[in-house]
Amino acid sequence: MVEQPPDHLTRHLESMAPHRAILRAVECKLMGTVPFDGHRPVLDIGCGDGHFASIAYTEPIDVGIDVRDEELREARRRGPGVYVDLAIASATRLPFADASFATVISNCVIEHIEDNETVLAEIGRVLRPGGTFATTLPSEHFAPMLLGSTILRRLRLQRLSSAYGRFFNRISYHHHIHDPDEWQRRFEAAGLTVVEHQYYFSAAAHRAFDASHYLGVPNLIARKLTGRWVLHPAQMKPFDRWLRKYYNEPLPQPTGAYQFVRCVKHDGR
Repeated sequence: MVEQPPDHLTRHLESMAPHRAILRAVECKLMGTVPFDGHRPVLDIGCGDGHFASIAYTEPIDVGIDVRDEELREARRRGPGVYVDLAIASATRLPFADASFATVISNCVIEHIEDNETVLAEIGRVLRPGGTFATTLPSEHFAPMLLGSTILRRLRLQRLSSAYGRFFNRISYHHHIHDPDEWQRRFEAAGLTVVEHQYYFSAAAHRAFDASHYLGVPNLIARKLTGRWVLHPAQMKPFDRWLRKYYNEPLPQPTGAYQFVRCVKHDGR
């Protein structure tokens, strides 16, 4: 009997806002390809509340770090089946010895940290020679592929289109939006060689992602009032039907609003 692939989208829609659910569901498919067996210990930088790891992986991650204590408390409640150990720590000053990890993962985190060079240097430091670093990042196409940017550009309102993209990057706390060549240069400077790069999230998927922010306002209200994004799974069925085709997009995409990168640490560093 052929084993069916996990349905990351449904699981995300059961517990979070639609814009975040579709993006994280696709990222589960990509980050879930990073092997842990024989490549331990594993460090997760910016683990948050552990929700992503609980869906993306069937094996526990050895160590997760984050700067937010309230997020780590939630991650601990998920139990040792998600993270064996958790710690408050900054990615710019990792509290681990050199060459402590065989694998480092970080899902859509390092673009939010202003001191990007130090973060990458720290990742290179704690990785063993030949170890893997895998991450997801917004691409250089993030802003122009947004629905708002696209509509304004088609109306020939180029300045407003560019302003919308800058606004979205600002509220998303994106300090680093780079193309693959620039990321490769930055990784190489930290002793990391890019061995895999692929775009994901097509222009159509990204427009749906943008629209979902507005259509998901009831989820935001529910979160503010009850602490839960989703009050009942049935309310997310229309989103599932709408977003399913973007979740099922083939990977890699020819171009995309996001990019998945896998690096290997140089030997001898």
